[in-house]
Amino acid sequence: MIVVGATLYNFAIPSQLKAWIDRLVQAGRTFQYTEKGPQGLAGGKIVIVASTRGGVYSTSEGGRAMEHQESYLQTVFGFLGITDIRFVRAEGLAMGEVHRARAITAAELDIRALVTEAANEPSAARAA
Repeated sequence: MIVVGATLYNFAIPSQLKAWIDRLVQAGRTFQYTEKGPQGLAGGKIVIVASTRGGVYSTSEGGRAMEHQESYLQTVFGFLGITDIRFVRAEGLAMGEVHRARAITAAELDIRALVTEAANEPSAARAA
């Protein structure tokens, strides 16, 4: 299992996360070129992305159009052969204390649900 902390910076991922990904994505190590195209070598893993955002981007078409964090991470991890990617969002953190508190509470509930789900998965899946 891989856990990624990702703040939404200017509609995308932080430069530090991009630099880590650039070091992670290596031909012959995490993917390979084949006659049929690139093939990921890191499958069988779960990625959990804990995302924080000042605004709300996941609940409207306009917001989703501006958000390039989740689609990018799904693409890059998919390229590596990892397709089980789960997102936990704390959105609207810069929209006032009430919204912030609600967002954090919702994210904590999502994390608890992921932990419960993982505890109920067969041990073979957890060991992968």
